[in-house]
Amino acid sequence: MKCPAFDGWTRSGSVSSLSIVFATGYLGNPASYYGHTLLKFNFGGDEGQTRLMDVSVNFGAILTKQDGPVTYIVKSLTRGYDAGFSHIHFYFHNHNYGDNELRDLWEYRLDLPHEAVNLIVAHAWEVLGKRYTYDFLKKNCAYRMAEIIEIVDGLKIIQKRSAWIIPQALIEELAVAEYRGRKLLSDVTYLPSRQSRFYARYLNLSAQETDSFRNLVNRREFFDGRQFQALQTSSRQLVLDAILDYYQFVANPLEMAPAETKEEYRKALSARYQEPPGSPELKPRQPRSPHLARPLGWSQVSWRHNTDTGNALSIRLRPAYYDVLDADSGHVRNASLVMGDLQLGLYKNRVRIDKFDLFGVDSANPGLTGLPGDKGTTWKIHVGAEQARLACQDCLVARVQGDYGYGRQWPRGLFGAVYVGSALQNPQAGQGVGYARTSMSFILHQSDQLGMKLGYEQRFPMAGKIGNYGVTSTEMRWAIAPDSDLRLSYEHDRAQQISVGLGIYW
Repeated sequence: MKCPAFDGWTRSGSVSSLSIVFATGYLGNPASYYGHTLLKFNFGGDEGQTRLMDVSVNFGAILTKQDGPVTYIVKSLTRGYDAGFSHIHFYFHNHNYGDNELRDLWEYRLDLPHEAVNLIVAHAWEVLGKRYTYDFLKKNCAYRMAEIIEIVDGLKIIQKRSAWIIPQALIEELAVAEYRGRKLLSDVTYLPSRQSRFYARYLNLSAQETDSFRNLVNRREFFDGRQFQALQTSSRQLVLDAILDYYQFVANPLEMAPAETKEEYRKALSARYQEPPGSPELKPRQPRSPHLARPLGWSQVSWRHNTDTGNALSIRLRPAYYDVLDADSGHVRNASLVMGDLQLGLYKNRVRIDKFDLFGVDSANPGLTGLPGDKGTTWKIHVGAEQARLACQDCLVARVQGDYGYGRQWPRGLFGAVYVGSALQNPQAGQGVGYARTSMSFILHQSDQLGMKLGYEQRFPMAGKIGNYGVTSTEMRWAIAPDSDLRLSYEHDRAQQISVGLGIYW
């Protein structure tokens, strides 16, 4: 018996293949720190931009009200939400993730026979509208997408006995999975975000073209001016295309932008129409695919020397690794996420907790151009416990910390940021209930294997017995293999501390 609704959904059974779509991490939403996955139906005959009309199936928490970030995290970890599957045309997710949240998308097309595709599509139809308990750490979008695909007999994708499952784990498993003796993954397509497209076009400009671009945006030059018109036709086209991308990026959505911005965009569009048709070919550097990333957990053993507390062996366990010094694919550059990061110090006759980060986020917008709308807003939130100062023997304090600032990405992999912020804590080591602070940090990525971080902060204790003081830190990371790294760090906070450690990814 035919079902008209199902026939309409599948366009009379014309789904030719299936894809898993991975959206990279987004630090503006706690649900998306580790990315997000969708199931997409690819219809026969679809080419190019027509794929935007493909059907996509999504799984997520059902929110009856707009909860704040802290409430959302707590309820997600304690199964406080119902969840379910929904479906919509792919262009909705492409616009929401790529244009609004500025997240790159990666499409992983599966090589499955027609009967398997039809079975998965039919099963997806069955689960639409059903309610599930949402579990952020395990029974999330990655788990449910794998569950739908595994309806096919003999197809196993993800280890469901794991303590936690995150979206990147799903695409890593897709890359190595097989079905009937053949690789399951047939193709990977990169869909850059609006921000990535603009940055690629901006970085492709020559020095002369970059000067002209910045002068036009800052209105120190005009489209009909002698300097701009003196450029070669191909250079004018490149500059104008970059300007159009710039306004679409910073004024998104353009229709809601101030009248002045709309007028500048209109002028740039008019100037582009006056150029000959066509455009010089742009070949942006495609980042490394997220499925080739290293494992998601990290542990470290290090030796350290502290001028006040002596030598110690340090053991660190970070089950959900996402670090500012990691240039790995699928992560937001110069950003970090911490969940359950435990550091222990082993001394001759005792063991102490040096630091425990329950939860922490360092969010960074690159601010590559430094132009209006691309200034690079940065912020940090950390909740946990740590030794109050390096010189303390046993002065563990619970701290809640927050900072806000501005950052800038420069060429050759250098990112810098300045912050103002504060911390609240239980009184310890003469510091009172907390402190205000100003700080700065610099992150340098020489390559995907080598990174360095420099930081300085000036603290102003509140109701404490000590005066203002400064804290300096430096850390260098060298990825010696895909599953290991070597780190050297130096800290100065009344005492001085140096450490060297070997980290293993798992």
